[in-house]
Amino acid sequence: MTFPRKVGLLLLLVAAAAAVARYHELSLPTLRWFYSFAATPEQILDAEVKEHVVGLGGTRFFSFTIDWPYLRQNQAEFAGRALCGVLGFIGLGLLAFGGKFQWNPLTLRRFARFRSIGRGWLSFQLIILLMLLAMLDQALVGKRALAVKYDGRWSFPAFKEAAMRETDFGGDSEQEPNYRQLRTDFAKAKSGNKVILAPIPWDPTFDSDQIVRRTLVLVEGKLHRSGEREPYNGQATQFREDDPEVPVRTALFRKGLRSGITSVFDEKGEFAGREIWKDDKLEQSNVEGNAGSLPAGSWQELIYPPAPPTFASWETSHLLGTDSKGWDIAAQMFGGLQVMFKAAAIYVILTYGIGIVIGCMQGYFGGWFDITSQRISEILSNVPFLLLVMIITANMGLANVTLSTVLLIFCLFSWVYVATYLRTSTFKEKARDYVAAARVQGASTTRIIFRHILPNAISTLVTLLPFSIAGLATSLTALDFLGFGLPERYPSWGRLLDDGTSNLNSPWIVSSVFATMVGVLLLITFIGEAIREAFDPKKFTTYQ
Repeated sequence: MTFPRKVGLLLLLVAAAAAVARYHELSLPTLRWFYSFAATPEQILDAEVKEHVVGLGGTRFFSFTIDWPYLRQNQAEFAGRALCGVLGFIGLGLLAFGGKFQWNPLTLRRFARFRSIGRGWLSFQLIILLMLLAMLDQALVGKRALAVKYDGRWSFPAFKEAAMRETDFGGDSEQEPNYRQLRTDFAKAKSGNKVILAPIPWDPTFDSDQIVRRTLVLVEGKLHRSGEREPYNGQATQFREDDPEVPVRTALFRKGLRSGITSVFDEKGEFAGREIWKDDKLEQSNVEGNAGSLPAGSWQELIYPPAPPTFASWETSHLLGTDSKGWDIAAQMFGGLQVMFKAAAIYVILTYGIGIVIGCMQGYFGGWFDITSQRISEILSNVPFLLLVMIITANMGLANVTLSTVLLIFCLFSWVYVATYLRTSTFKEKARDYVAAARVQGASTTRIIFRHILPNAISTLVTLLPFSIAGLATSLTALDFLGFGLPERYPSWGRLLDDGTSNLNSPWIVSSVFATMVGVLLLITFIGEAIREAFDPKKFTTYQ
């Protein structure tokens, strides 16, 4: 079986496995990412509020009605099906038309040269190993148990979409159990029940066993931390007066006033809806009934204190310690690595796909198309895109930003450099005799560009690719470090680095993230150097 057919078969199997897993409500490692493009709670709330205000289920075009709340709530389902369909279509195409593929002898010589460069080849193998580890997903890092044996019956919570309840394991609550505590309880009871956790039994974000509550005080109508003059900025929670474990509402405060999203809970402490406040005035709400009207105590700030370093300590399961919020560092490093690989895959497909097409067309056609696209490229190349990302993030609100949003902005500017390199190479290659011979034989323009010119002009892009990925990783880390990148629901090396520099008395934080970042970037750089040497046209050339 040829290489394209192997790739096509793999893509077809991946698409089928993701669709089947979704149908059976399974959450399989990596494959669950296909259906993870859900709308943010703020977007869903905005659509629901508009529906209540307008009094319609959506927007009508001719005889069709678009139900915006339904569309946003099912965004993950639609995107997952579309992505699986695209992968399956590409896989079928490669299986059908990839039988005649043969490697170019020059390409094989370049691969052999790359493998002979020990440092680059070893770095490539280590990057592949890291990618395979990242694909293990919740089987390696996660708070849900891999398997639970209770009363002789086995269940697998980590691989199910629906969360299990404490009542499923002999508890009294309808909430999802704390599997770390459940394992301890089963061990103490010596009843034969078992809990098998992931090697790192913590989620990358919003997961800690230690919570400290700090009561906020009201001064002249604004919330303050006790003893501080500046009004409070951040998130605060109110709990029931008669039951301090049941939350009533959680709100965001800016300059001591409620501003932003407020989550409201019912009498059982379960989510009941959201409100939007601005300067302590209610603007939008989708809360129904008497949720949020229960007697509540004062506003409290929930604090996750730092934990001592627990390197190679199986007692606390914090292999690299915790940060200032009590979140496990090893889990955050793993989650950040997953985000980097996802970002690199989307970035390469979009940036190089757009850049290759436009660059080849610029160099081959020239004329008005080349002049127009060059002027557009010059404008985009002079725009400071990192500053633009900060402006867009600040205006959208950090809670509304997604990985796709940031990557689309990156790709909007990055294709320019790819197109510039390929335009020059294409312009030079189209004057070669083999292009003239292809025209004489009746080859189409598409075949000439992508079958004949592109293979001889792409060596520059191949050497540029690893350094582009390294630049992407650095830019994402820098944005998160400055607070203009991804929200906290995404694990981030930049945010962890910022936490480490703010808590230098806990050196395990900054040392862990710094060592990991430097190691990964060095591996990518070594790969780039080896590829550049292997594809050096002075060593191997198409012409005699």
